[in-house]
Amino acid sequence: MDYKDYYKILGVSKTASQSDIKKAYRKLAARYHPDVNPDDKGAEKKFTDVQEAYEVLSDPEKRKWYDKVGANWKQYQQAGGRPEDFNWAQYAQQGRPGGQSTQYEFHGDIGDIFGGGFSDFFENIFGGMAGARGRTRQQRRSPFETRFRQQARPGRDIEAELEINLDEAYRGSTRRFELNGQKVRVKIPRGIKDGQRLKLKGKGYAGSGGGASGDLYLKVSIRPHSKFDRNGDDLYTDVSVDLYTMLLGGKIVVPTMGGSIKLSIPEGTQNDKLMRLKGQGMPKFKSDEDFGDLYVRLKVKLPSKLTSEEKEVFERLSQKSSVET
Repeated sequence: MDYKDYYKILGVSKTASQSDIKKAYRKLAARYHPDVNPDDKGAEKKFTDVQEAYEVLSDPEKRKWYDKVGANWKQYQQAGGRPEDFNWAQYAQQGRPGGQSTQYEFHGDIGDIFGGGFSDFFENIFGGMAGARGRTRQQRRSPFETRFRQQARPGRDIEAELEINLDEAYRGSTRRFELNGQKVRVKIPRGIKDGQRLKLKGKGYAGSGGGASGDLYLKVSIRPHSKFDRNGDDLYTDVSVDLYTMLLGGKIVVPTMGGSIKLSIPEGTQNDKLMRLKGQGMPKFKSDEDFGDLYVRLKVKLPSKLTSEEKEVFERLSQKSSVET
């Protein structure tokens, strides 16, 4: 397989910090995302490479494997080993007469050296050391390879962030995406709150040696809404009301998450009056019947221009008010 330089793909150095790697990934993912570049196969390929590079370099253990053995890191990791176990000098010393040690330095993918693949690679090293010609492959398998094959290790969990809008939290929704080569479908329950986590069992990293896969934990982040502020299951919104309705009373139309409704304004309502609409807030988590409340703050809207008749009326009212006080 062709060697992929993940550091070059993300445009960072081999000594880059996790913060630098994350910043580089976000910038490139936004540039080459399929939604931004529809029908652009080149951008789609770059987006895939960027995701692949970030998956490896953002994980300290995977990054160690990659720095040690190249793009075939997953094959060696799934065999149950650790990057620090892989010592070229140790194997070279055992394979040379007199115990002489030879140091090797290789930049790339060691899978390209041993074209026969992962199993043949171990057989070439350990089978040759055993010096047992004519034995079967099973008989010539080294203790190192056997330990790798027999030890079952569970896969690690994955934690990720899922951003949704308030409408999705109100109605519930379903999201589909691809993670580590597998298609994932997640159902977002009604009433979910910002910061809550959803668990998808078995959708984490694959285990090795027959070990169970880890789980995927999605932390939900809800984008701010243009009209509503949320506090638990309650919603708050500001509504402008003309001066005459505030003074004389009347009905106004108020937006809610479920649609618009009419609200009666009492005569002589003061500015910043907070009115409660029961059951017009967010649904309780995973509930189809229980809802929070909607609080409407009334903001008086003064007329920008007065007719001569209106001005005369307000002047008389102002004079009368001055006399009474």
